Amino acid sequence: MKIKGIIMKKSIIAVGILLLIIASLPFIGNSFIQNKIDERLIELESYGLQTTKDKSVQTYLSTSRHLEFLLKDSQLFSNYLTQYSDKQIPPYVDAMLEDILIGVDIKYPNLPFAKAFEVEIYPMKLSPKMSEELKEEDKNFYKYIENFLLNKGVLYHIEYNLINEDFKGYIKDIDENYTLQDSTKLRLLLQKATFKGSGELLAPKELSSKVKSFEFDVVKNERSFNILLHKFKSSSHFESLHTYVTSVGVESLLLKLKEIDADVTISMKKLRTNASSNDQDLKTQLNSKTSIKSLEYSSLESKFSMKKFNFDIALNALEKKKYENLMGILSDTNNALSPKSSKKLQKAIVELLSKGVVLEIADFSVKEFSTEVYKNIKGFEMHSTLRVIEDKNLAQKIQISPVLAIGDLSLVSEIRISKELYTKLKENNIMLTRMDGYEKEDGDDYIFALEFVDTQASINGKSIN
Repeated sequence: MKIKGIIMKKSIIAVGILLLIIASLPFIGNSFIQNKIDERLIELESYGLQTTKDKSVQTYLSTSRHLEFLLKDSQLFSNYLTQYSDKQIPPYVDAMLEDILIGVDIKYPNLPFAKAFEVEIYPMKLSPKMSEELKEEDKNFYKYIENFLLNKGVLYHIEYNLINEDFKGYIKDIDENYTLQDSTKLRLLLQKATFKGSGELLAPKELSSKVKSFEFDVVKNERSFNILLHKFKSSSHFESLHTYVTSVGVESLLLKLKEIDADVTISMKKLRTNASSNDQDLKTQLNSKTSIKSLEYSSLESKFSMKKFNFDIALNALEKKKYENLMGILSDTNNALSPKSSKKLQKAIVELLSKGVVLEIADFSVKEFSTEVYKNIKGFEMHSTLRVIEDKNLAQKIQISPVLAIGDLSLVSEIRISKELYTKLKENNIMLTRMDGYEKEDGDDYIFALEFVDTQASINGKSIN
């Protein structure tokens, strides 16, 4: 009986310890997630963000945390962002962001096996510089914007997984109308903007997004500017700064500009574009492909439309280090207009070309054209390969005379153009009559096979005089 009592006491103690461990799990989980968040905050502070408020509300099972940041060093922060981009943020954007106040709300469960937490990010106040400018222009509009931001008018909602760094979220819908003191009417609409991805939020390895509708209108008396975008999609995958794949699709896009002496409308249907870069080997390869199902342009002076436009181009065999050097110069906008920077850029281009380059146009075509005068004209298609052979003396040749570098070029190209279009083009360009006699007929088309090799040029096998 005594032994049973001892066993019973030990069991009660074991159960008590187990319950104590279970009861302490939320505190352990809270500490783990809080430490992770604090690590990110320290990192962000090193890039120009200053924490001005950090307030937590903690219950047994969950924690809410509100933070506010001032962007004290916009240049440092933009430098951080451009580590992951080949383009630098313009200086005027830095000025707009300086001292902007950003709010962040974080919610997470305290359990240690919880993987995800929710984040809402929203600007709370404009930068002092922008605020002063708005006050001077239109004080009521400034108050409107101030109230709009205080009510979280622009808000990113993100669900982030700490373990695998997957995330998903949305941008809060916006539907705003406002009339300025000079009677200008503004409209901004954003509907169902969602995104998902993986990696760091500011530098994701994968990112895809969708927007159902975006509209921006500015109207004043007889003048107006309108943008209407419907069903936007994008996706990107980044291995490194120079190795990536990205694509963009737009179901429809409408741009309208109306002035006293101008009335321009551009309409596109099913725009698709893909771009990729690969520098995993010693050479870098760039690819770009764009297609448009239909495009219409109209103005007071002219009208134009086309169907099934395609442009597929690749730049191959770029020497990796020379290419990265060129991209570094191009991304440095601070000295973009200086003579010193211009010479540096020219030198970088020549050095890259001296290592050899291949430019290939796999498809440049339009199925059909129409103008005010000509309707439903069959279009053209072109395929072309331009090579610049490796030449260590290229810079010296160009310095003496650019003509000396022609021997480093070779071109093979084939153009198929409808007879109807070719005839119409000749009517407006007398220079094309010099091509008479070189064309090769193929049904309703003319074919021009151009070759330029060893400084000798020919079309369809006939030497060009």
